[in-house]
Amino acid sequence: MEVILLLGTIIGYGISLSFSLSAKERLTNYFLYLAVLFHLGTLINRSVTAQHPPFTNLYETCILLAFLLILRIMLWKQQFNPQVRTILSGTAMGILTVALLLPQSMQLPRPLMPALNSIWMYLHVPAYFFGYMALLFAGIYAFILLLQKTDSTTTNTILKRLDSEVKIAFFFLNIGIITGGIWAYVSWGNYWAWDPKETWALINVLTLAFYFHLRTPTRVKRAIIVLITLLSVIFTYWGVSLLLVGLHSYA
Repeated sequence: MEVILLLGTIIGYGISLSFSLSAKERLTNYFLYLAVLFHLGTLINRSVTAQHPPFTNLYETCILLAFLLILRIMLWKQQFNPQVRTILSGTAMGILTVALLLPQSMQLPRPLMPALNSIWMYLHVPAYFFGYMALLFAGIYAFILLLQKTDSTTTNTILKRLDSEVKIAFFFLNIGIITGGIWAYVSWGNYWAWDPKETWALINVLTLAFYFHLRTPTRVKRAIIVLITLLSVIFTYWGVSLLLVGLHSYA
């Protein structure tokens, strides 16, 4: 059932994306709403089957992150021009496709480990994913800024939106580290263990902090810092989980 729902979600987003490229807004919205219903159904089905929210492994969080991206596009539609909405819809579809292609062993629901059975999970994980979501938006704005050869009338608008997304991302990434430290103390008796994912989470925050300390904050410098941070976060999210061994290997 879950695979059918996930396939329906990906197909729905794909059709919606194709219609958006053809500027057929009515059909774009129709298939977008249909795909969101399938997407929500996937998350609910997973939560019921696993008997916990979809927070605990790479497969579940890929589906969750894609849903947060689409939900924000729909609820704050006026903030994003059609170009940005198209890129984000394609990004969400790509994340879902990655989830679908993960090995079957990574897709199977498992009971919560004792260390995960904590109220802090409901604060730590959402904080990071709100931060990741904002950083993805910032990354798209940064990429658009780098493509501009000269400043245009829209540059200041994009820079203001970039600043807002970076502030949101920075706030939630810090909340994630703080709640993670408290959770680690409750579960393992210490706040910090230099676990690979902990270390890379700190690298992400320190890298993004350069954004606020530039002596001459040009659009190119700001965009480069955001994109470097985004690449670092992608490695933290996927690379560390798949390649490095540590306390977070189960994720």
